Amino acid sequence: MIDEVRKLLAEKFAGQNVSATADERGIVTLSGECTDWKTLVRVGQAVAKVPGVRNVVSDMTAKGVTIPHKDYTPFVKAGMEKGVLDKVDVVIIGAGISGCGIARELSRYNLSVTVVEMGDDVASGATKANNGDIHAGHAVQPGTLKARLNVEGNRMYTKWAEELGFELQRCGALYAIVEPEMMKALGMVLKIARANHVPGARIVNAKEALRLEPKLAAEEERLGKKIIAGLWLPSMGVVEPYQVAVALAENAAKNGVKFLLDCTVGQVLHENGQVKGVVTEKGIIYADYVINCAGVYADEISEMAGDRCFTIHPRKGTIAILDKSTPPMYSALAGVATIARVMGTKKDPESKGGGMCRTPEWNPLLGPSATEVPDKEDNTTTPEDMEYAMSRNMDPNAGWGDVIRLFAGVRPADFKEDFVIGMSDITHGFINVGAIQSPGLASAPAIAQMAVEILLDDRAMGGNPAEAKTDFDPIEPRHVEFRHMTQQQRDELIAKDPRYGRIICRCEQITEGEILDAVHSRIVPTSIDAIKRRTRAGMGRCQGGFCQPRVLELLARELGRDWVDITLKGRGSNLLVADNREEVAK
Repeated sequence: MIDEVRKLLAEKFAGQNVSATADERGIVTLSGECTDWKTLVRVGQAVAKVPGVRNVVSDMTAKGVTIPHKDYTPFVKAGMEKGVLDKVDVVIIGAGISGCGIARELSRYNLSVTVVEMGDDVASGATKANNGDIHAGHAVQPGTLKARLNVEGNRMYTKWAEELGFELQRCGALYAIVEPEMMKALGMVLKIARANHVPGARIVNAKEALRLEPKLAAEEERLGKKIIAGLWLPSMGVVEPYQVAVALAENAAKNGVKFLLDCTVGQVLHENGQVKGVVTEKGIIYADYVINCAGVYADEISEMAGDRCFTIHPRKGTIAILDKSTPPMYSALAGVATIARVMGTKKDPESKGGGMCRTPEWNPLLGPSATEVPDKEDNTTTPEDMEYAMSRNMDPNAGWGDVIRLFAGVRPADFKEDFVIGMSDITHGFINVGAIQSPGLASAPAIAQMAVEILLDDRAMGGNPAEAKTDFDPIEPRHVEFRHMTQQQRDELIAKDPRYGRIICRCEQITEGEILDAVHSRIVPTSIDAIKRRTRAGMGRCQGGFCQPRVLELLARELGRDWVDITLKGRGSNLLVADNREEVAK
């Protein structure tokens, strides 16, 4: 295998100063300098596709590119000074959709579980920064772990939504065509969908396409062409990803899981091939198992455990959110693919290319883009990425003036472009759940189930099977949503608690009562953005211009903190720095 890798490097990347070595597991390590960052990524991806290569670790650099490296020394020092914090059965690193899903699944058993998250809240990384699509499974390579878990996870979302009280809309996806030349493309996507066992995927004729999505008739008129066929994927859905993660975390906490937020892991303890726990900035936590759900830092956490088996190359995606005043073109996630549109889209070959979709609250979304970046925390929105997101706009009635927010998130992609899930070959008790990029959200229920099965099987093989709880409560009641209530329901609620009659966020009709419900939940939100994710306060047209001071005031009052201590999104993002009036200071 290594000879094939070296041959590939010599023939296809002759201009790059890159060398390769491999271990007995099939992990290839690449070293040397590439001419630029994009080429570095292409080298890693190409090597990962060589038969026999399990994954790729990169020690490569790129000319003129600085690759940031996180310094964990201060966190280790702080943790060592504070000493032992706890001894548990399982530590989960990361409270994104994967970490929260696994925590909730583990809470079914008589196990002590602690989730450690470097951010100030759950869902503070990639989970909050995606379009919320529950992909059907038609856009992933057959035979991959992604493909299997995507379809399984999609199916499992129905039960998750029923139990956890979050909004899941099975709107379906419909890709229509108006040119006979595009039939072959539809057939190719259908072939992938069937290979992945996507339920209900089928080609529909023009009449059926218009019945499924009547609003396509307006697109026919605009294009001056008639719909001739479409690909229908009924299992496609949409959620608010942070709402799902919060519901999972709340239910896990209800069933005994502990969450440590604002808590960075600086070291994974292991000895003689066995994991022993973690050193965090808040102290040492000893554990029999450590599950690595650290997102873009999953490769570094794995290396801490003595198992350097993959490298994350960050892939940034930018999304534009449009105001509800310009409603989505379609109820389903629909669109018309033309030759001109397909040829005019410049996308990363490893991404789905983004598009025009919507949220459960009916905000249109454009994007995401897919840009390879060296910095794992590069959440900036560039003009190029913004233009790409807006290029996905198919609505002639929507434009830049309808954009209320542009944001970027970083996908934790590995060079194999597949999920990395499994018990470490090097350090027993250390379980990787890494490289969870799209369709990671759709796959989340199946990812959680797979990771927990790995742990449970290992305990059983060691003669220490985990016992299921008799009092596990899977139900998480839906939170009050004043904006969706009838007038009678609102009147009855206000009569019981007048705080629901005080509107804090005018754009989204979010009340003081809803914000207080969030503040006094099991996973306490302490920042403006954490409140926004739970209640939508600040998600409207003005983006917090009117309600942010009121939310800050409520947080300070309820948490017993000074106003200057309230942050936008965790440490270092204080909105106020000092009192500016003497009478206030006194």
